[in-house]
Amino acid sequence: MRNGISLSAICIAMIVISCSKEKTIDDDLKEVAASMNKATPQNLADGVRLDSVSAQPGKIFRYNYTLVDDVKESVTPEQIEMFKTSAKEGALRVIKTSPDIKQFRDNDVTMVYNYYDKNGKPTADFKITPEEYKAK
Repeated sequence: MRNGISLSAICIAMIVISCSKEKTIDDDLKEVAASMNKATPQNLADGVRLDSVSAQPGKIFRYNYTLVDDVKESVTPEQIEMFKTSAKEGALRVIKTSPDIKQFRDNDVTMVYNYYDKNGKPTADFKITPEEYKAK
């Protein structure tokens, strides 16, 4: 597994959430997902590819990644846990500081990250809640 993954700040930078009183945040998230999916798959740093994103009811935004150089069976559970810890710390840092996802923070969006190996097998996942990214 590779450390130091830059998670989605690049992709989210192209997002503009419209401010319409008639639409809900879930509607806005669906629009963001549709826009981002036009640019996927997108290779990111360190052998990670963003395959797709989706908006789910309840202000949940889901990212689906592939670890293009890894096969789940070739890594230990300890390596997977280390990867998850590192990836979550990186994602949390981006979520807390990136002006590009201020609308996500302001609307208490939960972000879910799913990683698959190069064969499509689920390898790691985690979520980041508003409580986590709003904590000091």
